[in-house]
Amino acid sequence: MSDTNMNEQTEITASSSAQRPEVTTETSDGEHPSRTVVESDDLSVYYGETQALQDVSLEIPEKQVTAMIGPSGCGKSTFLRCLNRMNDLVDTARVEGDVYLNGQNIYADDVEPVALRRHIGMVFQHPNPFPKSIYDNIAYGLRVQNKEVTDDIIEQSLRRAALWDEVKDDLDKSALDLSGGQQQRLCIARAIAVDPEVLLMDEPASALDPIATSQIEDLIEELAEEYTVVIVTHNMQQAARISDKTAVFLTGGELVEFDDTNKIFESPESQRVEDYITGKFG
Repeated sequence: MSDTNMNEQTEITASSSAQRPEVTTETSDGEHPSRTVVESDDLSVYYGETQALQDVSLEIPEKQVTAMIGPSGCGKSTFLRCLNRMNDLVDTARVEGDVYLNGQNIYADDVEPVALRRHIGMVFQHPNPFPKSIYDNIAYGLRVQNKEVTDDIIEQSLRRAALWDEVKDDLDKSALDLSGGQQQRLCIARAIAVDPEVLLMDEPASALDPIATSQIEDLIEELAEEYTVVIVTHNMQQAARISDKTAVFLTGGELVEFDDTNKIFESPESQRVEDYITGKFG
């Protein structure tokens, strides 16, 4: 991360007394442990009287792709929104339990959600570019955070999102004139321009055609070299293709199994997960 982001992270972390020791997450074969960046501990979410998540505990490793799969209504998107406190914007939502970013409880009273979201970016299911130029879309987050906007930062963000070669001669063009796949990659470029540590993606390819979907999947794998990526997807094949870890949520907001993706799809421990993977329900 940039020096500016590191300073912000230090300030946020120092302000909170809710700290945990650094955690490492091992692969199922015990090799190549990775540092845990995000951790949930007995996380439950209610919308009014309806419970959407039940006591979810898992550790998300650094600079890997972690996929959340499961049938509709199982709580995977709710979990994703907990990671940068988007559920704070829902009047009926109530969150119990803890979520940690680098050992700091992001639900501590002295953590400011807006500051948190500088470190945990989000890309939504449907592309949502602003009605501005391509350049101004990328610059928006930097300006909101009073950060310097330079042509180099704009170019680097678009390159990281695999969009630069397609738009470099049309940066003043309206972002709304781009194709759906280009708009989604623009939204990814906008999210990473502020240099977050974690990138959340809520079904980022579900509204795209197969070619654009393939481009987004390739991009996600590249982004994981620099960012910790957490993706919600209804597409099990997509999860199998691009993720390192997979969490399986089933009815009632229960996390049933979380492990290396290969193990989840080839030899899950839970019969319920195997039934879901093989299409017996869901």
